[in-house]
Amino acid sequence: MEEIPSAKSETFSSADRIRQLNDIDKDVAKLVNSAGLAIQALANDKSSAASGSSIEERKAAFKTATSQYFALLSSIDVRLRRQVYALEEAGILDAESVAASGSFRGDAAVGTAGSTAAGGSGTAAGVFNPLEISWLNSRKDTVGKDKEAESWATTRELVKRLRDQNHDEEKMDTD
Repeated sequence: MEEIPSAKSETFSSADRIRQLNDIDKDVAKLVNSAGLAIQALANDKSSAASGSSIEERKAAFKTATSQYFALLSSIDVRLRRQVYALEEAGILDAESVAASGSFRGDAAVGTAGSTAAGGSGTAAGVFNPLEISWLNSRKDTVGKDKEAESWATTRELVKRLRDQNHDEEKMDTD
């Protein structure tokens, strides 16, 4: 069987890959915009009522916006998968580095500082780094505790102020 010439795999340079990622980035902005248009078509705000748009017009606008949304979403998904495959082929990312659950293999090896690439030494792009700032921030669970402590401090201050105010009023009544 002969191979179809258009089915041959093209080799892309780093600049081409960066341009493709830039195009994906622009489409993500369009994706968010189309989601906003779909939500706007469903919204019952005063500006849409003033413009006199009928239910049918709003349905059509919603249908158009959601069609565009899902088309862009599918396109972005396919192109991002191609980028991942290209990274795997280049040896930058291990083919099995992302498990079916979506977590990195390195999550289990948190205690190992300085993970090494397969067969190499040191750290490489695509290898889990236990000191990765985004990974550390995602595991820091003090925001809720800090907010709770702040709320308790504010409450204590309010109670103290009310108690002092009541105490002052009682003094005035007894005088």
